Amino acid sequence: MKSAPPPVSRGLGPASRAPRPNVPFVGTRPPEDAPRVLDVIGVTKRFGDKVVLDDVTFHVPIGEFLCLCGPNGAGKSTLLKAILGLIVPDKGSILIAGLPAREGRSKVGYVPQRKAFDRDFPASPLEVIVANVRGRWPLRITKEERELAMAMLEKTGAAALANAQMRDLSGGETQRVFLARALSTKPDLLILDEPTAGVDVGGRAAIVDLMAEISGSETIAAILVTHNLQAVARCAERVVYLERSVKAWGLWSELSGDQDLSAIQIASGDHRALAMDGD
Repeated sequence: MKSAPPPVSRGLGPASRAPRPNVPFVGTRPPEDAPRVLDVIGVTKRFGDKVVLDDVTFHVPIGEFLCLCGPNGAGKSTLLKAILGLIVPDKGSILIAGLPAREGRSKVGYVPQRKAFDRDFPASPLEVIVANVRGRWPLRITKEERELAMAMLEKTGAAALANAQMRDLSGGETQRVFLARALSTKPDLLILDEPTAGVDVGGRAAIVDLMAEISGSETIAAILVTHNLQAVARCAERVVYLERSVKAWGLWSELSGDQDLSAIQIASGDHRALAMDGD
């Protein structure tokens, strides 16, 4: 007589903290025939003997707000660099609005996690935005450029900061300016890399409000990289959970109720992912 198989835990106890089987969570994906802004197709990237990305595949249609989640060291930054055309995958391809990543780079607006600017250099938000549109520093700002920059600053709630000095801005104010900068080129795809990192609680709430507004757009696609579950819950239509390969892809409502996915977050040591306001 055969013995009964051992019970399988579905909770968050020790049994559920084992690594998830190498089978991705298959949730509700975008319609295959929906117009796509981003196609990531079988992307693999190695650095020496280390495989950082392994056959990563997903796509983002026009108007979708996708959250890219995963523990530190999961390959998120490497994937962003590949999407931005800064590195070339060893295998696979990336298309932005149907163009190879390096050719489609102009269609991407990017808000980096770490803001690279010389705090000793006198620069105003207005100048930073116009420089992004022109591709070079403006010695003189035209009326049309000023109107565009002010419209973007108004959109992100930073119009009052137009003539301030970047070095004097708080973390939340700087994020608003860089979001306005990213939107100034009217991108097809907006990438937000940990936009609430280094921002105080009040500033985080304001940034999440801005992202929630963007998530309602039907004309721009966005990818948010974050550990902030409040931002994911408010903004995400779909989530891709990356840990070298795609471990899960589906609606946030599906993934947030998947206990195995929660167990991955704990097993990976990414405890910050469980904090509503944590970054």
